[in-house]
Amino acid sequence: MPDKKTFQVKSMQGEHSCGRTFDHGLANSTFLVDRYKKELAAMADMKAETLVNGEHETQYNKLRNYCREVKRANPGSNVFMTTVEDDEGEDRFERLYICLNACKTGFLSSCRPVVGLDGCHLKGPHKGVLLTTVGINSNDQLYSIAYAVVEIENKLTWKWFVGELVNDLQIRDENHWTIITDKQNGLIQAIEELLPDMEHRMCVRHMYNNFKKLHGGLALKERIWPLARAPYKNLFKVLMEILKAVDGGAFQWLLDSTTHSIGP
Repeated sequence: MPDKKTFQVKSMQGEHSCGRTFDHGLANSTFLVDRYKKELAAMADMKAETLVNGEHETQYNKLRNYCREVKRANPGSNVFMTTVEDDEGEDRFERLYICLNACKTGFLSSCRPVVGLDGCHLKGPHKGVLLTTVGINSNDQLYSIAYAVVEIENKLTWKWFVGELVNDLQIRDENHWTIITDKQNGLIQAIEELLPDMEHRMCVRHMYNNFKKLHGGLALKERIWPLARAPYKNLFKVLMEILKAVDGGAFQWLLDSTTHSIGP
């Protein structure tokens, strides 16, 4: 009823075969707020996200079951988590790795042997770093392969992540593969130790973000991308000489960034 907290049944068909429905035109947002405002006021410090998703600690306690369910529903997937013992003798979350079998087999059967690695810091009360790896499909679109959550970004965690990836993608002939990265903390060193013979190149977008801090301007930007797309070495050398004639400092920065970081 519009002016009361009750419903009025005006007509009823005694026999019916339809199922129950929880949709009702009168049970709108105004009615619900008026009905539950006291309960909501008692939980004023609880955010909407907490109401929907629960506390972070509760979610972490479900991770083992989550990993088991993902592996059950996706046979052949590499999904696991690791824990460490805290000062009180209890297990605490350390790392999580997920590579779904469908993503793995799809990449190996139809994508080029080119992978990109990146990481980003997670926000929230429990922090951590998200590590990801993607490929490129036949439409030149990003293809998700695997991801992990680790406690910190350094050479140790990157070696752990890359090691799992090598096993999942069955990387044996390193010379057949190309890996693209930014200068993530410890990543270059991890690749040099685990995959010394793999072709390692830098992400141009990340590189240009650093490049333009010292060498800005549209003229230089228009010369960077043709260099990245050069299909053969002689054209690359010609474009580098053109860049050198325009701005010797920009030429030297690019030369140092590509050769000193990942080798010739």
